[in-house]
Amino acid sequence: MGQGDLVPRIITNFDVRIRSEAEGTFGPTSPVNLSETGACLRLCSRTAPDQIIRLQIRLAEEPEAMEVKGRIVWVRHDPVNEVYYCGLGFTELGDEQLRRIRQYVEWGSEALLLFLSEFPLFEEFSRDDCRSLLRIVTLRELDKKEILYAAGTRDMDLQGLFIVQSGLLNIYEGPQPRLERHLAVVSPGQIFGESTLLMDQPHSATIMAVNPSRLIQINKVGFQLLSEKEPQLALKLMKVVARALVARLGRTTKKLFSPTRFDQSNSRRL
Repeated sequence: MGQGDLVPRIITNFDVRIRSEAEGTFGPTSPVNLSETGACLRLCSRTAPDQIIRLQIRLAEEPEAMEVKGRIVWVRHDPVNEVYYCGLGFTELGDEQLRRIRQYVEWGSEALLLFLSEFPLFEEFSRDDCRSLLRIVTLRELDKKEILYAAGTRDMDLQGLFIVQSGLLNIYEGPQPRLERHLAVVSPGQIFGESTLLMDQPHSATIMAVNPSRLIQINKVGFQLLSEKEPQLALKLMKVVARALVARLGRTTKKLFSPTRFDQSNSRRL
């Protein structure tokens, strides 16, 4: 997972329990997303890459859990929220298990596909284009006051274009979410983080959820893979990013040179 695959992955409300080969019982964990090649999980304690683990996964509305085997590909520590994330690649998946996961991911993707198809920035994208984008999309859910990332950090899996599907997020200057450093509120249908999709740079602001929020992320690694395999679609996406950056620059310029700001600046000189 995350090593060159272009498959849809979706946040779902599946239940998952995890244990290593050395342990005898399954412990609870929180799912981030699921695909036919693996899953991303949120853990309360550190685990090691290359470890072979077993999962019990129960998809919504299914009465019985299925047990699958996988290998931990990567681990990331989130020091801001004091949790760990790990990417798991399935190593043993039966035909029936694969069919159930594919069916569930496709079912969960329909609402996302509709959202992308009707999103103003993607008005030039066909439905097939939007369906292709699902292969590089990661869905993220944040709890109230949970920090997505802090200014100055540069985690690769958190770089890229974010679209707010639901909820509200505050943007702060600096690494700490302080009221006096509040810059803006991002609401459903708005985007942020687009500059990190194209440039190798740390995050310039801190993002924190005001309330439970759901984000659509077109991540940097996925965009790089898309550029190699579907360059025309990647070019369309670059145009979306360019329009977003130009619009943001225009709003910033208007704010900097607004009459109110100019009058206040002159008043301070007097």
